[in-house]
Amino acid sequence: MLLQDDALQLAELDRQLIRAVVEVDLEKFSSSFAAYQALRKSLRTRLLDEPVASITDPDAAEVLRKITTREGLPSDKVIERLSAQLDESRASQEFDDQELRQIGSDLFYSWFSHHEYIAGLAELRPLIVRGSVAETVSRLVRQVKGCYAFQQYDAAYGLCRTVIEASVRDICVRRQLFPDLGDNVLLFEEFKWSQLRDKVCTGPLRQRLKTLYLELCALLHGRKTVTREEARRAFEETLQVVEELYATHGL
Repeated sequence: MLLQDDALQLAELDRQLIRAVVEVDLEKFSSSFAAYQALRKSLRTRLLDEPVASITDPDAAEVLRKITTREGLPSDKVIERLSAQLDESRASQEFDDQELRQIGSDLFYSWFSHHEYIAGLAELRPLIVRGSVAETVSRLVRQVKGCYAFQQYDAAYGLCRTVIEASVRDICVRRQLFPDLGDNVLLFEEFKWSQLRDKVCTGPLRQRLKTLYLELCALLHGRKTVTREEARRAFEETLQVVEELYATHGL
């Protein structure tokens, strides 16, 4: 099935599971629980190495955002509490040992522990847009996720700024916001960042983008180093801003 269809199916299973909890329907809870867990794990596994997911349905997009961040769906919170009560040692493990070995074998062949690599990838979601993005944007998002998984947090943080710049240029080209330049991306180097930024957004979004960009510049100018959590937050904020930029321009 398509990623979007599976995401919508997961939302329905989420509603069924929560309804079973409210109604104290153990039989329904058991069946919904198994189906929900299987589909959620399938989606998470498919998204681990994906930099961008093209999703047209806003509800499906929101489901994917939630299951690939710490927010989660309502059922995730119920399952987390139950897991903690039943077996605290496994409450935080999303994949069992056999699944970790299989995913690690598929995604990673090197000295680095596949447990750490997959755990890092699992903390970062893909960029979720209605249409498509330039190959450059997709490649940069993948690089951020790779750097983060390798625990190179400064690199991941710094690349977030490049993701923003590449996305803004992509939007300028595809929407011909500088019509005299055509599709010659190289000529965009003639413009200051502020000129490009102001072409793609205004109002609160412009201020949010401006603030985030300045924060990301602090690292590249040697004024700070970042922690794992700071890198994760910066990446999530970058994705949110970039997604809103693409949505604003109907892309």
